[in-house]
Amino acid sequence: MGSVVSLADEKKKRRRRAGSLAWLWVTLLLLGCLVFGYGVAQSAIFNIRTVQVDGLNRLTEAEVVTLSGIQTGTHIYETNLAKAQNMIATNLWVETVTVERKLPSTVVITVQERVPAAAITTAEGLYVVDTTGVLLMQQKLLDGLAVLVISGAEDVPADVRLGTKLENPSLSAALAVIRQMDESSAAVISELNVADLQRIVAHTSYGVDFYLGDKSNFAEKFKLAMQILQNETKKGLEESVDYIDVALPKQPVLAYLS
Repeated sequence: MGSVVSLADEKKKRRRRAGSLAWLWVTLLLLGCLVFGYGVAQSAIFNIRTVQVDGLNRLTEAEVVTLSGIQTGTHIYETNLAKAQNMIATNLWVETVTVERKLPSTVVITVQERVPAAAITTAEGLYVVDTTGVLLMQQKLLDGLAVLVISGAEDVPADVRLGTKLENPSLSAALAVIRQMDESSAAVISELNVADLQRIVAHTSYGVDFYLGDKSNFAEKFKLAMQILQNETKKGLEESVDYIDVALPKQPVLAYLS
């Protein structure tokens, strides 16, 4: 005697068959998408055609591209951007660098170069550094470089290599002052003497020295010294001023030439 199949059982079987077919179609669709995506990814449309370099001043685009090792015609996803970035960063003039893909066929390299900020006077000549103390150049004369001179810095090694970060208390104090400067103060101060870290002297283009005390609160001290100098200028006494001591801003000292 044959078994009796209920209507409910038949519906369950049909749903199972329909579900199995649906999963099969979904699986085939996903496989098709993967194959298509892989084919597109391998397409020549993603071969590097352009290497764009931004932010250059001293370095050339050719130098940066050569350092990166990136070659046009290479597939953009086969290019090791981290390695290219590290290679570019080996140049002493490079402070920061990023390398990014710009689909479909461009690599963008953005460089921030180190900027000469000061020249340290040494027995061997001038050591030109950026605001962090990295040695960028060694030369006898400034040769038109618009940098501030640091004198009185001690313990600067004679055999230091380019790209090395110079670190000693005197230089650190001078650079700390420089980092506090804005355009107006940088245009006035031509030299910092840091032979005494509690009596830093700023030589100005007016021929008047500003005694700053230590490296702290430069902006406040500079503003006060300029106000005092301007008051003396209004009186016609600018050429009689020897120095202005603002080490203690609440008790500034004005000294005249004898």
